[in-house]
Amino acid sequence: MVYPYDEKSENGLPWHTTFIGQFMQHNYWLYNVVDKIMLDNPQIQSIIEIGTGNGALTIVLGLWGIKRHIPVWTIDRQRLYDLNLLSQLNIKILQADEFEESTKEHILSIVNNKPTWIFCDGGWKMKEFATYAPLIPSGSIITAHDLGTEFSADLALEQLGPNIVEPYMKEYWNDLNVQLAIFRRL
Repeated sequence: MVYPYDEKSENGLPWHTTFIGQFMQHNYWLYNVVDKIMLDNPQIQSIIEIGTGNGALTIVLGLWGIKRHIPVWTIDRQRLYDLNLLSQLNIKILQADEFEESTKEHILSIVNNKPTWIFCDGGWKMKEFATYAPLIPSGSIITAHDLGTEFSADLALEQLGPNIVEPYMKEYWNDLNVQLAIFRRL
């Protein structure tokens, strides 16, 4: 049987695989970086993922929510994920346009002026980052996946201007092809 994730990368290894049967749109090493971020930031009081996709990363974030007793929300315009699995992990799901005013208000109510982690991984990562970075409180983390293809850290910093965010944990941004830009809200 051939699966869509069997496509080979340049080194002949599978480019995509699954995690608990969920198609992964990233690699396993991203989970290692998620651990490093969460372990280094005990102040995080909620996690909000923009762009659920198939939900493999959402599962990992949900497990962190259980471990920390914090809410985990995922927002996407469409449903590709296993609703039952995410529900069992107590992940809250919002099927909505992440740029609608009502969605922004909902996100701000989740954040409740407490440090949060916003994970930008929807279809408009640059816009997601520019929209939400200024709205989250100091001590929060904001990340954007697909660094170098769908997200430019230099352009994001230029668009935001000074004193909004600072690059954080840069040694992991492209480590083992993770492609995750990580910033701390000032």
